[in-house]
Amino acid sequence: MPDPAPAPQHTFAFADLAGFTALTEAHGDDAGAAVAADFERRVRGVLAGHDAEEVKSIGDAVMLRAADPCAAVALARRLVAEVGGRPGVLGVRVGMHTGPAVHRGGDWFGATVNLAARVASVAVAGEVLMTRETRAAAAAALDGLELRPLGHRRFKNLAEPVELFALRAPTEARDGLAVDPVCRIVLGREQAAVTLVHRGAEQRFCSQACAGRFAAAPERYVGHGADRLDLRVSDAARERVALRLGRAYRSGRLEAAELEARLARTYAAAVRADLAAVTRDLPRRRRRRPAGPPGAVWMRGRTATA
Repeated sequence: MPDPAPAPQHTFAFADLAGFTALTEAHGDDAGAAVAADFERRVRGVLAGHDAEEVKSIGDAVMLRAADPCAAVALARRLVAEVGGRPGVLGVRVGMHTGPAVHRGGDWFGATVNLAARVASVAVAGEVLMTRETRAAAAAALDGLELRPLGHRRFKNLAEPVELFALRAPTEARDGLAVDPVCRIVLGREQAAVTLVHRGAEQRFCSQACAGRFAAAPERYVGHGADRLDLRVSDAARERVALRLGRAYRSGRLEAAELEARLARTYAAAVRADLAAVTRDLPRRRRRRPAGPPGAVWMRGRTATA
């Protein structure tokens, strides 16, 4: 019998707003809902001409599918440069993966979809992050573009590490722009309601409220540089946090379920702000809990019996 035909390949992209949680915290749920609705409307506005479909929206994220991987990459570049590169909005990040998937009830399912969502979760603002499979499938669209290899990254519940590549938005789209350190909105100088200087660096704010939050606790929003918390997290940094969580668990300061939840956030953290949040409220006092089985030890976030 002849070999079965290969499964059709699809390219899935998840696009969302970098800093959406910070914006909602700073300006409230109503403002966050309005920003998410505007983002979804603008995404729909650039779908035409890219042979792509909007599968669904999930909070501030939009799931997209394209049969042509080159069209999907072109769409992703427009999203980060045009939708997220404008003053007065949050930056956009996109994660992509190419492979087979199952279509049922108007939705798409399968490992390809799941991995695309995982890739999006570790992208940073202004970045299109893709797997090796998408890079190979969309080679024609990537010719002449600066695609930066990021090496292999492990994701929870995936046996093998995933090779990732980053494509940044055109730099000219962000010239003269800065990010409000409190709510993460991108601002031009003319959009800034308040400007402050902290440690010799100019900080722009969309409102007096954000400026007031910053003035009350600047160390919460900046470190040694204005965008320090937006720097990508290294695997070594994640391992250090995981070991710290392990020590907290062994000393009785974390329950097993909380340890697992914090470890999941640790390995999903894309930037330093995400990683710092994992241990920001780490309990300092020992909690009382039943003793584990004899010889139980903690290793990389798991309990095993020696």
